[in-house]
Amino acid sequence: MREGARASRARSGLSLTLVVMACVCAVVGGLTLYLREEVLDSHAFADRAVAAVHQPTVQHVLARRITVQLIEPGFPDLVAGRPLISTAVRVAVISKPFERVIRLAALHGHRLLFQRNGGNAVFDIADAGKVISSALQNISPKLARELPKRTEAILLTLRKRSFASKTLRLGETVRLLGFVLPPIALALFAIAIAIAPDRRRALTRAAVGVGVTGLLFAIAFVLFRRYYVSTVRGANDISNSEARSAVDELWGALLGDLLTWALVITIVAWVVAAASSTVLPAYSPSDGLRRAWAALPRPASSRDHAIRGALVLALGLFVVLKPTLTLRIVAVTGGLLLVYVGMGELLTATAPAEPRERRRPAVSRRRVVAFAGTAAACAVAFVIAFVVVGNSSNVQARTLGTCNGYAQLCSRRLDEVVFAGTHNSMSAADAPGWLIANQDRNVAQQLNDGIRAFKISTHYGFQTSTGQVYTDLKADREQFNRVAKRLDDPARAALSRFSRSLFRGSAGGKRDVWLCHSLCELGATGMVHFLSVINNFIKLNPGNVIVLFDEDYVSELNLRRAFKRAGLFSRLAILQRGQPLPTLGDLIRSRRNVVVFAQKETSGHFPWNADGFTWIQDTPLGAKKPSQFTCELERGYSTNPLLMMNDWADVFPPRPSLNIALVKREFILARAHECDVERGKIPNLILTDYYNRGDVVGAVGDLNGVSSVKPAPITPVQFG
Repeated sequence: MREGARASRARSGLSLTLVVMACVCAVVGGLTLYLREEVLDSHAFADRAVAAVHQPTVQHVLARRITVQLIEPGFPDLVAGRPLISTAVRVAVISKPFERVIRLAALHGHRLLFQRNGGNAVFDIADAGKVISSALQNISPKLARELPKRTEAILLTLRKRSFASKTLRLGETVRLLGFVLPPIALALFAIAIAIAPDRRRALTRAAVGVGVTGLLFAIAFVLFRRYYVSTVRGANDISNSEARSAVDELWGALLGDLLTWALVITIVAWVVAAASSTVLPAYSPSDGLRRAWAALPRPASSRDHAIRGALVLALGLFVVLKPTLTLRIVAVTGGLLLVYVGMGELLTATAPAEPRERRRPAVSRRRVVAFAGTAAACAVAFVIAFVVVGNSSNVQARTLGTCNGYAQLCSRRLDEVVFAGTHNSMSAADAPGWLIANQDRNVAQQLNDGIRAFKISTHYGFQTSTGQVYTDLKADREQFNRVAKRLDDPARAALSRFSRSLFRGSAGGKRDVWLCHSLCELGATGMVHFLSVINNFIKLNPGNVIVLFDEDYVSELNLRRAFKRAGLFSRLAILQRGQPLPTLGDLIRSRRNVVVFAQKETSGHFPWNADGFTWIQDTPLGAKKPSQFTCELERGYSTNPLLMMNDWADVFPPRPSLNIALVKREFILARAHECDVERGKIPNLILTDYYNRGDVVGAVGDLNGVSSVKPAPITPVQFG
C-alpha cells in the first residue's frame, strides 16, 4: 500500500515537473514561433513595416529625417521652410508609390539581415566599391588618390559585416526554436497528463500552468515595453517624446500581436482549467480571497517583517509613480480572473461538483492589528513618496542656491546680467505647424540649451477642425507688424487662400491668442501651450529667471487669461518704476521669476505687463551682414536700464546662412564690447536666430564672467 502511494506521489511529482518544463518550452516556443512567422518571414515583415509607416508619429519622424538628412544638407537655407517641406514629404510618405518603396526596402533589409543564401546587399556594396576603387587606380590614379584614406577600411568592414552575421545566426536560431519547441511543449503536456495518477487533475494543473505562465508573460511584455520605450532618447531635431512615441508605435506594429497571442492562449487555458476541474465547489470571491491571504507565509521574525514591509513599500511606490501602467496590469489580471470565475460558475451550474466542507481559518486580533498597522504604514509611505517625488526637483533646485545655473548671478540685478535669447522664439523648424522658421529648436529645447530670453509675437487667430490657424485679419488690420505690412491686402488674401487649399481647411473656429510670425497662416503656436512649457520648466527648475518680450497685437486682458490658463500668472514679476531692478535671487525667492515686457505702450492697469521701451533700449533693426550691425540707439531711451542687442539678420524669409556668422561666439563678444564702449553698457538681452548654429550660450557665459564655472544641472522639459 505504501509502495503504491509512493509510486503515485512520484508520478504526480514527475507530472508536475513535466508541466513546468512544458510551460517554459511553451513560452520560448510561442515567442520564437511568432518571430518566425511574423518577423522572419520576409513578406510578413514587409507588411508590418508598411503598417508602421502609417503610424502618425512614425510618419512625422520619418518625414523630418528625410527632410533633414536628404534635403537640407544641399540647401541649408531651406531649414526656414522645414515644416512646409516636412508636410509635403509626409504626404509623399503615406502615398501608394512610397508604400511600394517601403515594402521594397523592407524586403531588401530583411534579405540583408536574415537570409544567408538569398544574396546580401552589403556584399554587393562592398564588392562594387572594391571594383570601382580598382578601376580608378587604372583609369585615373590622381582621382583615386583623392579618395578618403579610410575607404579600404570601410569596405573591409562592410565585407565582414559582423552585424549581419549576428542577425543571420540569431534568425536561424529563432527559426529552429520556433519549429521545434511548440511540438515539444505539446508532447511534454501530453506525457505529464498520461503518467499522472489522476489525469483530469493533471489536465487542470497543466491548463492552470499555461494560464499563469501566459499571464506572467503578458505582464512582463507590458513592463518591458514600457521600460524599453522609456530608455529611448531623441537626437538632434527629434525630441525624447517624439522618439519614444515612434518607437512605441514601431513596437506595436512589429510585436503588438504577440500580446494578443499570449492573452488568447491564456484565456483558453483558464477556460480549460475551469472545464476540467473536478474539485470546483460553489464558492464566493470573498472566501477565495480569505483563503489566499491565509495561505501566505506569516513573518516569524523582525527581519521577515522588514522584508515584507520593504516589498509592500516598493509596490506602493510603483503604484504611485506608474498609476497608468498599474491600472493596465490590474485590468488584465482582473479580466483573466473574471473569465475564470465566470466559466467556473457556469460549469458549476451545469454540472455541480459535490461541495466540500470548508473551514475558515481563524483570524486573531493580533493579526488584524498587525495588518491594519502595515496598511497604515504603507499609506503614510505613499503620501511621503508622493510629496518627495513631486517636490524632489524643487528641493534640489533650491538647495543648489543658483540663479540661471550660477550662484554668482543671484546677487546681481536684472540690468547686471546677460540673457541668451532668441528672436521669434516660437517659430521653430522642430515645432509643428510652421511654414517659415527663425529657429531650429522648439521652446523646450531652447530652455534645455540655456536660452532664457524669448522674443514672441501675439496675435488673434482662428483654428479650424483640421488644425490650421488663420489670422483674425479684422483684429490685426490696423496693427500689422513690419513683415506683414510688406504684403498688401490682395497678397494677404491670397496667402490665406493658399493656406486653406494646402491644409484643406476652412475659416471659422474659436478665436484665441496665438504666437505667429507675421501672419498665422505662415505658422502658429498656441500661446497657452508655449507658456505651459515654460511653466513646466520652472516647476522642474525653479532657480531660473525667464524674460519674455512680447510684440503684442492682442489686449492685455486676453494676455492675462492666457497666462492664467497656462498656470504661469502667479510667476509674473512686477517691476517698480523709479526703483532699482530686482536681483535674480529676489525674483526666484519671491517665486515671481518670469519678467514680461510689451513692445507697445501698455495701459498701466496690468502691473505685470511692463512697458518694454520704458525699461529697454535696443540696437538698430534692418542689418543683414555682420558689417552692417551697429550699437546705435534704435528704440527706447539711453537712460533705460536694460540694453537689448538685436543680433539677427533682418530678412524675410529668414535664412540660416546669413545668421551663422552672427551667432559665433567671437562676433557676439566683439559686438557686446563695442556696445559697452559706445553705450556704456553690456547688452542684457541678446536676441538671435538659429542660436544653435553657433555658441550664443557660451558667449553669454563669458559676458557674465562665469564661463569657467560649471553650471548647475537642470531637469529637461519636453515640448509635447
